[in-house]
Amino acid sequence: MDMEKTLLLLNQQIAYARRSCSFYTALPETPLTDLRQLSGFPMVTAEDLSLRGADMLCCHPSKVRRMVTLATSGTTGPHKRLAFTEGDLEKTIDFFHHGMRALCGSGDAVAIFMPGNAPDGLCSLLSEGLRRFGAVPYVYGAISDFHDAARFCREICPQVLIGIPAQMRRLALTDRSLRPDIVLLSADYIAAPLEDTVARCWQCQVYVHYGLTESGLGCAVETPRRRAMEVRPDVLLETLSSGEIILTTLEREAMPLIRYRTGDLGLLRPDGCLDAVFGRIAELDKPVPIYWLDELLFGLDDVRDFSARFGEGVLEVSVVGETARAARRLNSAFPAYEVRTIPVSALECQGSAKRGVALLPPTAIRRCTPP
Repeated sequence: MDMEKTLLLLNQQIAYARRSCSFYTALPETPLTDLRQLSGFPMVTAEDLSLRGADMLCCHPSKVRRMVTLATSGTTGPHKRLAFTEGDLEKTIDFFHHGMRALCGSGDAVAIFMPGNAPDGLCSLLSEGLRRFGAVPYVYGAISDFHDAARFCREICPQVLIGIPAQMRRLALTDRSLRPDIVLLSADYIAAPLEDTVARCWQCQVYVHYGLTESGLGCAVETPRRRAMEVRPDVLLETLSSGEIILTTLEREAMPLIRYRTGDLGLLRPDGCLDAVFGRIAELDKPVPIYWLDELLFGLDDVRDFSARFGEGVLEVSVVGETARAARRLNSAFPAYEVRTIPVSALECQGSAKRGVALLPPTAIRRCTPP
């Protein structure tokens, strides 16, 4: 990271935000002389985006190319709305262009198993970034039929697959004959057993991407050059003492974010690369985080996928696949809870790639608890 250039961009972003919208008018006018001084600035929260998003817009509404609406934690209350200009979207395309160029080359087929098929959405921006150096994108979208997704791969023979971690693992277990060179996992927590399963089944290299809508979809990507996630040059990351990742944009036109609390836990290296992301704080605060279950169950090939609910000491896990070994492992890991494993043929479709342990309704606890 070029500290001098980063400091220059940071001061320019702060000055632009202060003079262009009412939300940031209280920011100091004196330029920073050290990046560490940023830690004294107030932080922006998801609640700020929900309640004061209009006050954060720094450009005329006519310059907004894309507006994204996101549900906040829970789904109650006003949603977060994020605006992007054409210039903002171009910076994301440029990040995808250079990040993916480190993973594949001209003429390579890239299968994209990600949500976001809207114009100027994730798949569109990623596809444009790939086409700029001659790679050939094939957008499938998020997977609901894994046999059909495997057929899609056999038809185009992609060198690279990009997808949601749990879905890529299940696809690998569905058809082990596929032979991509590289799989890029994104959009959710990645348990070590999950990554190992994908690499073992397909005999491929597995890399990780961390991104969120607030960062402009792309944020940091792992490449063969460095086994850590390299952060895009127009973003500055820091971590609190708790480990929470704090995001600051450096060249955002529509809605700059200065010290935005992402709600994710991570580890930054001294060189500015992102070493690891441990998941969402809201999920880790639950009695049984989904990430614990991922570590326990995604090492079992007979568990294709699962979902979980918890309430009043009852852990209910719906398993696509065999339940016997899953039940033994869960009972051993959670002796204080009543564990129920339920075989299912499919999981309920979730509106987001982010998985979590849902709340088990009291009625279900009473109905299922034996006398």
